Amino acid sequence: MLKYAVSIAVLLISGCANYQPVPEGYTGPVAIVKDTGFQEDGTTAQLFVLDKVDGKKIDTSFEATVQASHGQGFALTTVFEVRDIPARPMKVELYGSHTTAAPIQAMYKQLNGTFYSVQGEVEFSPQADRRYVVKGKLAKAQSSIWIEDSETGEKVTTVVTK
Repeated sequence: MLKYAVSIAVLLISGCANYQPVPEGYTGPVAIVKDTGFQEDGTTAQLFVLDKVDGKKIDTSFEATVQASHGQGFALTTVFEVRDIPARPMKVELYGSHTTAAPIQAMYKQLNGTFYSVQGEVEFSPQADRRYVVKGKLAKAQSSIWIEDSETGEKVTTVVTK
C-alpha cells in the first residue's frame, strides 16, 4: 500500500514547482545529470532518478512521465529528465522504482510482489562540463541505484542497495 500512496503523491505534486538546483542568474560551473530507465512493456517502466539535491526535492522523470501519460488509460509514455546542477560537492537522494500508467496497476503489482524500489542519499561531486546518468537495477532479491559518468561508465557515487 505504501507504493500506492507514493503513486498518488506523485500525481498530486506533479503540478507543484520544485527546487531548481541551478538558480536563475547562476554563472558558476555546471554538470549535467540525466534520469534513466526503460519500459518493461507498454504499461510499466523502471525509472532511476535524481530526486533531491542537498535535501531539496527537484523535478524528476516520475512527474514528467505521469504528465506525459495523463489521459492515455493504460498506455505509459516515459520521459527522462535532463538537468543542470552546480559542479560542486553535494548530497543527493537517488530513487529507483517501477511506475505504471494507472494507479490500479501499481496496486496489483504491489500485491503480486512485482513492484520494487530503492532509495538513498549519497555524496556526489560532479565535475564541470561532465555528463552523468542515474543507473540502477530493480529485482526481488536486491535493488540498487547509483550515478555514473556517461562517457566512461565509471560509477561516481556509492551504490545504494535494498
